[in-house]
Amino acid sequence: MKIGIDARSLENNTTAQYRGIGRYAAELLEAISQVDHQNEYFLFLSQPSAQPPALNFHKDFRYRYVHGKGAGLRGVKYIRILFIRPRKLAIDKYKLDAFLQLDFVHRVHARRTPLVCVVHDLIPFIFKDLYQQVPLSGHTPGHIIGYSRAKLHWRALEHELQDFRHCSRIISISEHTKQDLLRMVEGLDARKIDVVYEAGGNLPTGQAKPSAAISKLHLDQFLFYVGGADPRKGLVRLAESFEQVWHKFPDAQLVLSGKEIVNPDVPEAVRLKDMVASLSKPKQVFLLGYISDNDLAWFYRHAAAFVFPSRYEGFGLPVLEAMQAGCPVIAYNNSSIPEVAGEAALLVEDGGSFAPAIEKLLATPKLRAELSDLGRQRAQNFSWSKTAQQTIDILMTAAKEQR
Repeated sequence: MKIGIDARSLENNTTAQYRGIGRYAAELLEAISQVDHQNEYFLFLSQPSAQPPALNFHKDFRYRYVHGKGAGLRGVKYIRILFIRPRKLAIDKYKLDAFLQLDFVHRVHARRTPLVCVVHDLIPFIFKDLYQQVPLSGHTPGHIIGYSRAKLHWRALEHELQDFRHCSRIISISEHTKQDLLRMVEGLDARKIDVVYEAGGNLPTGQAKPSAAISKLHLDQFLFYVGGADPRKGLVRLAESFEQVWHKFPDAQLVLSGKEIVNPDVPEAVRLKDMVASLSKPKQVFLLGYISDNDLAWFYRHAAAFVFPSRYEGFGLPVLEAMQAGCPVIAYNNSSIPEVAGEAALLVEDGGSFAPAIEKLLATPKLRAELSDLGRQRAQNFSWSKTAQQTIDILMTAAKEQR
């Protein structure tokens, strides 16, 4: 079979490469290269100048990169203002048996090629007030045009969401996301949707030392978070809850990491920084930016617990990665988190304070050890080789149904 896969989220060292969809794409492609040496793969990039990602493929993996035409007029100054959405990637001419679309934001044009579409989450459409806010910051022609374009952009995405009805098959990364999709896409056939879980990242193992910058922090009894910084993640409230934790555990520390955490252009990161500065022990809360996989693995191994106060997740990959490393997990019992964590995490009632759960874990070494063991066992149910094989099977099913 000739299978196409959309690799645009990985090209040119884009920001998405370091977030959920990018990590998913990289891990999936590498896993497919390990399990499938029969089919031929075409990995699509956006334009001739796009640089392919540096991935570790198996030597017997049959693949080649295909470059699209690029933005065309959409990339020309003054003309691109006329276009709200990027050009679609035309794939029919390659006569593929099936095509895997990893992110519906990257549009695909296909009339004859079976499309298998991956749905990660529908968060921007569920939390419109958070993600679709478009402030009008001025009344100059430029401000008005920018405001109008942003509003039209979201309206176009809302319309394109309904295009999932035309996919040959759909891969949802959790049962909860599947139910969201069925609720938000009118007339969608549930029989076309397959739930295929993600897996934890291939982080370094062993007892490697942290980087020099991390060593200088002098961490001891600390809680750890890694991820984005937006209101949904609940980081401001988490930091605030440490005022309560410090009553019983005055030496407790909190480490928050991720590219957005220290970005002054991210409003929630600014709010978080201000909140930390107002705490009674601000020096015991560390705001870190992007950290290497080596440091990430070190944090998972040495943290008293991984805290994940997100109010909504399509899957919750950091929860699985923490459990895989044997780090006890505290998270909310919302969205897809119970699917991933099972009984292997300390789940807090959605919207409640994390402080009691943190205090309970810090006071009970036996509980931390139990959750560590349960987490490792739970993580064994997820593997990228299983995800890759299930994805290949779905692609083959889509090709067979088309024939």
